[in-house]
Amino acid sequence: MPKATIQTPKLRKPLKTKSVDIEKSIESYSLVENYGLLVKNARERMGLSHEELGAKLGEKASVIRKIEQGKLKPDNVLVKKLEYFLKIKLLMPSTEVEVVTVPKVEDTQGLTIGDLLKKSGGEI
Repeated sequence: MPKATIQTPKLRKPLKTKSVDIEKSIESYSLVENYGLLVKNARERMGLSHEELGAKLGEKASVIRKIEQGKLKPDNVLVKKLEYFLKIKLLMPSTEVEVVTVPKVEDTQGLTIGDLLKKSGGEI
């Protein structure tokens, strides 16, 4: 009687996004100011300790604590992990600062308060 062989299908590895791709895709974003508080509130809402959240994300509990205290600014890869797992938004689009130029006063004496009021239509 011939031996029966069982062939097991080859398992594919999950597609991983390279950290370089993540970095490029979020270059134009910046971290919100209160990121530590957002992470802390979301972690507590899920009932997780620092250790548990760190284990889920592959980070040390001390890293999570420092992020929550605002002592450590997470890199973009960790930000994306935190956003995905905690279901929060930590990045916001960066806005370009527009430079406003003030016209020079040609007069050597300068502009007085009275001159400004006359230009704005106000009364002295």
